[in-house]
Amino acid sequence: MKTPAKILSYFLVSVLIIFSSCSEDPISPEFTSYNWATSTPEEQGMDSQLLAQAFDQGENRGFVDCIMVIRNGYIVAEKYYNGYNKDTPHNVKSVSKSFLSAMTGIALRDGHLNSLDLKMLDFFPEYVYASIDPRKYDITVRHLLMMRGGIDADINLYEQIYSTPNWMKTTIELPLIYDPGTSFAYNTFLTHLLSGIITKASGISTMSFARQNLFEQMDIECAIWKQDAQGYYFGGNNMYFTPRNMARLGYLYMNNGMLDGKQIVPAEWVEESLTNFTNFNNSVWGDLNNVNYGYLWWLGEMKGHEVFLAIGYCGQFVICFPALNMIVVTTSNTDFNWDAADQHERSILNIVANYIVPAVTN
Repeated sequence: MKTPAKILSYFLVSVLIIFSSCSEDPISPEFTSYNWATSTPEEQGMDSQLLAQAFDQGENRGFVDCIMVIRNGYIVAEKYYNGYNKDTPHNVKSVSKSFLSAMTGIALRDGHLNSLDLKMLDFFPEYVYASIDPRKYDITVRHLLMMRGGIDADINLYEQIYSTPNWMKTTIELPLIYDPGTSFAYNTFLTHLLSGIITKASGISTMSFARQNLFEQMDIECAIWKQDAQGYYFGGNNMYFTPRNMARLGYLYMNNGMLDGKQIVPAEWVEESLTNFTNFNNSVWGDLNNVNYGYLWWLGEMKGHEVFLAIGYCGQFVICFPALNMIVVTTSNTDFNWDAADQHERSILNIVANYIVPAVTN
């Protein structure tokens, strides 16, 4: 298996390739964001001066579009840059994958999927071909959630798949470089297959499924979600949310799948999704330590605190600190090459680690 550092590098490069094919759209029309309660930082045990310094750091970077801090269910600090505001949707890139994870848990609960061990090819018989590698019959829904489908990482395949007229067909026809289930290789088109599976299992589009079962229950909107040539919504990429609505996803998982007294995502699904299935040893990415992966969620530690994260290209973050009852959401300009993007992501993590986490006083 590749080293953790190499796997993290593959992840970062893969999201670069996602950017290169789908660069940032112009700022979209405004949508209504969830109306969070607000509080002063001091009322929630935080230092307003350190948070102000965090915002200054964000402004100095130039590429940051938003920094928002929620503690104890209250917005305690919020700053927008570069023409964005609380009601402007942003392309959240691969944060979309964590939303898709929640949808999968709901589909399992409601019986559209009766097991994570269902075979992927059972949902796509139209793409089975005579010389198919028999190992492809072993790929399961669980493997898609864990990035263990057996195909190569985005770094080597993204442009090849994206440029074809049928992403599902192309992905299924790709050669396997691992036995399914054996190795982690981050590939966005595995989650696109998952979007197709939810569509086929539920009988409605993934967007309709998400609106009925997740977004409306969370009292949020997805402003835009791009589709492929066959009409499938792009599983794991290119969803547009406001930062306040992104934060609702973190809050949902911080509260074991419950919001406003409603159990929206099963608690057992939240627990399983945030389980470390990779067990990388001593993996480090900037200020994030012990980096690992669950079901389309990243896991790690920051300044000694366990965190789980939804991560999108170039600094789209939903960072959840359960022990601190705190969520940090950031958005960022995606119009950068890989080297700059990697530095920007690390830079945002540095702001969180060195200004926002130390701001917690109680």
